[in-house]
Amino acid sequence: MASTAVASKYGTPLTAEPWRGWPLRVGQFSPQGQLEGLVAADDALLVWSGGTTDVTLHARRSGGTESHRFVRHGGMIDLLPRGLVLEEVEWRGQASTCVSVNFDAPAIERLLGGAATFEPEAPRLALTDSHLVDLVQRLQTQAATGQPWGSLYIEGLSLTLASYLYARYGSPSSFIPSSFISSSRRELESAQSSLPSRRLVAFIEEHLGSDIGIATLAELAGYSPDHFARLFKLGFGLSPYQYILQRRVERAKSLLRDRNHSIAEVAMLCGFASQAHFHTTFKARTGVTPGAYRKS
Repeated sequence: MASTAVASKYGTPLTAEPWRGWPLRVGQFSPQGQLEGLVAADDALLVWSGGTTDVTLHARRSGGTESHRFVRHGGMIDLLPRGLVLEEVEWRGQASTCVSVNFDAPAIERLLGGAATFEPEAPRLALTDSHLVDLVQRLQTQAATGQPWGSLYIEGLSLTLASYLYARYGSPSSFIPSSFISSSRRELESAQSSLPSRRLVAFIEEHLGSDIGIATLAELAGYSPDHFARLFKLGFGLSPYQYILQRRVERAKSLLRDRNHSIAEVAMLCGFASQAHFHTTFKARTGVTPGAYRKS
């Protein structure tokens, strides 16, 4: 999902390679200041934290230049459509922090199975959407702590973020992610029947110790990642992430009985991103730590 940032002035990259999520950048903003000549190369979601700030923004798009004046506080978001030029931004108030998430068009089309863009083409500023804020904060935590829950979790979060974002704020004339199109149960079951379940199960079992991605599974099944995730949950009763996590815990139970493998080795052989993630996941699903399970 690699992408350019909104602008280098918006902050420094938060993530290190390899990273399966949307590019994240973090910027720290003083109580007052001014920026000029920012360009949104891709659609961008900005999530703000910190104090209250009075903002004046002058933006240029195809219809000309327009001015926006508003009050922003922590927990608000901005949506900047690709191609937007922020000629000047001035603010005065309290210090704040911005996490920017960038969505390049080719990645959106690949993940959601069609083109999507924000609606309208003008910026949407100082919005409140707790679900988007929560998803971005979860991604930010993973990036800041070295991706302890692994690529599959990050990829799933990123897919959920994009699907929700474009379903709620995308242009009516653009593609709407399949997971937000209402369908009858019969239609969903008919679509699910074409999912190559046996092949998927065999692939997952063979690669449990590897870094399995939703995009890889979707390609195997012949669907876009967004549509695949919906069909998979219908057919298996769990999201791809939860299903694979369940299978990893079951394999870990078997390996823990073999004392030739250390707990760290079991975590690695079962595909957990870290021993800490293995410990947390195993205890949450079994009620005991891997060490206690081995002694039982």
